[in-house]
Amino acid sequence: SVPMESFSSLLPKALSAVLHPAVNSEHQTGSLEENLKPNLEQLQTELKILRDQFELMKSQHNKEIKLLMNELDEEKRIRLTLQMEIQRMKKHMSK
Repeated sequence: SVPMESFSSLLPKALSAVLHPAVNSEHQTGSLEENLKPNLEQLQTELKILRDQFELMKSQHNKEIKLLMNELDEEKRIRLTLQMEIQRMKKHMSK
């Protein structure tokens, strides 16, 4: 397992970085710019993948809903047919 640093142990490092930004600023700026570009591209790619997955799931969900609605309609037709048959039988038996 990876050891996790607590918030309280990270706080002094963060404060030091904020209070003393001049230390290694050239190195940090260069690496920051280098890291941001791939990270941004990576996030944009991930966002596109997630959007595509969402659209696919939405499409599948809509298809499933249509299938379920068709099944429900069929069940309603069967029920209505049975109800009509029961009514005919009741009329026939009452005569």
